[in-house]
Amino acid sequence: MTDHIEIRNDETKVLVAAITISVVGVAFFMAMPAVVSAWSIHAGLSEQQAGLLASFDSGGGIVASLLVSLIIRRVNWRVLACIGIAIGAIANIGSAYAESFHMLSITRIMAGFGSGIIYALGLGILATTNQAARNFSILLFAQVSFGMIEINAIHTVVNHSGMNGIYFSMAAVFFSSIIVVAWLPRVAATKVAINESVIDEVEERSNPLGWICLIAVFLFYIASSSFWAYIELIGRQGGVPENTITASLTYTQLLSLFGCVLAGWISMRMALFRPLILSLGCAAVAIYSLSLGMTALTFVLALSVFFLVWNAIDIFQLGTLAIMDNSGRFTAMVPAFQMTAIAIGPAFAALIFQLNNEFTTVLVSAAICIVASILCYLYVGFKYRQHVVEKI
Repeated sequence: MTDHIEIRNDETKVLVAAITISVVGVAFFMAMPAVVSAWSIHAGLSEQQAGLLASFDSGGGIVASLLVSLIIRRVNWRVLACIGIAIGAIANIGSAYAESFHMLSITRIMAGFGSGIIYALGLGILATTNQAARNFSILLFAQVSFGMIEINAIHTVVNHSGMNGIYFSMAAVFFSSIIVVAWLPRVAATKVAINESVIDEVEERSNPLGWICLIAVFLFYIASSSFWAYIELIGRQGGVPENTITASLTYTQLLSLFGCVLAGWISMRMALFRPLILSLGCAAVAIYSLSLGMTALTFVLALSVFFLVWNAIDIFQLGTLAIMDNSGRFTAMVPAFQMTAIAIGPAFAALIFQLNNEFTTVLVSAAICIVASILCYLYVGFKYRQHVVEKI
């Protein structure tokens, strides 16, 4: 039997490094609307080609996330971070010199692969920290803040330097993140080193729980991506004035920052299970309420509630999963489940819309997906209440 040695991964430098590579890893996704628009307007690509490139980028991230989840306990974290940073930077530079759509597609897949490596690694590292939920709240706050800056900066960059300006800027962001790699732990560390038989028992018991939580994440992102993809058209079909829709989509997103702060505050003062269920319930009610009919006021209120809880749900989901995932393996798979759902969600909504050409069905279906996510967590709580719920 080994000694009970607490391994702290939440020193300030480790947190800064893990959050930095996570933010860089998700930078393209946060800027995706602006980049897709730039491909269509400034690169001479069709809307379909621009959408395909975005999918290729996300596809590379999915593969990387799954790979990292398999090797995160066996590799040097610093080496893995350097590999991801190098691939992402070189692929973005390669995009600037791609002379055909085929070559650009390859570079975007590789860029997504590099991004996925460091994003999944960053999440996996944060999952091993002692204040995981709080640290995830800091990460989400940083991501949203950086995304807002990024969206505005990209318009300036593309107007001044075209698409090459975006590619080289992305490459520069990747290269700059190398300065924090030395702050990462060299190897994967569990929160507590204990008897190997105990570790095996805990992991065997938590494996089904981890998969169910990942399914819950997938269901929530099916709902949120289908809702987000069509929210503007939903408002228009509901008779909401266009200027109200635009203003609502712009300013209600600021509530997501407050949601990060609120979730961080909650995570430090109470267990995560009940706030997670409550937040998912609020999201389901907000989406479903729009299917009952809408005015400008109800549209704004529903969006406000949704954005307030969206990032909070992410934080509670990641924090809950981190409690039962000492290795960070399941947490590292979260990007794959998120990105897959993000790719499927809009297509799912489009298919549902064709049933009666009304978005009411889309809204109801999205709410049902969130309810299914709640049921997953309730099952987890019931099945493992003696082992897990007392902690979460």
